[in-house]
Amino acid sequence: MTHTRRLSFASFALAGALLLSACGAAATPTAVPPKPTEAPKPTEAPKPTEAPKPAATAVPPTAVPPTAVPPTATPVPKPTEMPPCGDKAKLSKTLSLYNWSDYIADGVLSAFEKECGVKIAIDNYDDNESLFAKFQAGGNPGYDLVVPSDYMVEKMIAAGMLLKIDYANVPNVANLDPTRRNLYFDPKSASSIAYFWGTTGIAYDTAKIKREITSWKDILEPAADIQGKIGMLNDQREAIGAALRLKGFSANSVDAAQIDAAKNVLVAQKKFVKGYYSSVDNRANLVAGDVAVAMLYTGDAINATAEKSTIKFIIPNDVSTVWQDNLAIPKGGKNKYTAEIFINFLLRPDIAAVNANDKKFPTPNAEAVKKGLVDKDLIANKAIYPDVAGLGNKLEYLVRGDAKAQALYDKAWTAVGVQ
Repeated sequence: MTHTRRLSFASFALAGALLLSACGAAATPTAVPPKPTEAPKPTEAPKPTEAPKPAATAVPPTAVPPTAVPPTATPVPKPTEMPPCGDKAKLSKTLSLYNWSDYIADGVLSAFEKECGVKIAIDNYDDNESLFAKFQAGGNPGYDLVVPSDYMVEKMIAAGMLLKIDYANVPNVANLDPTRRNLYFDPKSASSIAYFWGTTGIAYDTAKIKREITSWKDILEPAADIQGKIGMLNDQREAIGAALRLKGFSANSVDAAQIDAAKNVLVAQKKFVKGYYSSVDNRANLVAGDVAVAMLYTGDAINATAEKSTIKFIIPNDVSTVWQDNLAIPKGGKNKYTAEIFINFLLRPDIAAVNANDKKFPTPNAEAVKKGLVDKDLIANKAIYPDVAGLGNKLEYLVRGDAKAQALYDKAWTAVGVQ
């Protein structure tokens, strides 16, 4: 979602030690891997319309949110014995990654290049819509791997933009938490694999705001002490979604009157907003003191708190977004095999832990957590690793709407006038 989902890079002394042991740690032989081109056989995830009935004020009958508590998937076979770099003769010299800004640790990239001889070239985007537009405009412009959020995976699959993953080349998928697979946007995980997940919340500087910020109302209908000091996400679905929730609706509403009401909230708020930015820029602005409160994604917010101790991050006590960013292989890429080997590399517990500890986003890699490789302070922080099941309907995935619904969101966003 959406995001931009993302401190300076952490020391990789520990990472180096982990990486030197990589060949031994990458996989544990047990079961026969799934047949090529077939995703692990999951238990069918419920569709969004099968979600538990939400709180009366949170989601109206016209809205259809997916359940915030992911279903339990049928476990995939444990990793089989495979060289960490697969068949090196089949690897390309470079791999082109289209990713969110500041969303992968440098040490991970250098380790893959050192071990497998493949250099990763990265371009960045700041929102899911930009990613989609890039591929919609003229097909794949040359990328081998992309990182779309949940609803965008669904949208790209529907548009025929993503390939199915050959799980014979990705046995480390068994390291993932089963609740991070087979979700509503890709029920059989055929074309996507979890990378990071998190929530969308509010970060604020307690040195400047001498009261508790607790809800979307605090920034959407701001009191005088924060007027002109607000950084919003330059993300259509997140911004309109927050306004919809303020009015008691779902962020997935397809009701024209509800979306129009949310638009009116943002139009009225705009004169009090410093600007609409990516999550990375919101983080930087908050740390620099250019804004006092900002809408942020989990990792960026936690990095901000590490850079400036007076910053506090909260998940609003009404309803907020829970999201999952995913690794996916776009149609038209030239290096599918190399992309799958790189995905498998990212799913190693040691590599996933290096990435999670550096970027501060929640990792879906259950083995990395189980082995104690992820910073325990991060795991204990409920703003980073919230009790998803306990929060229930207070967390809501954004879902892909049909063309008619998207037109309503586009019209509302245009009226808000965000550049």
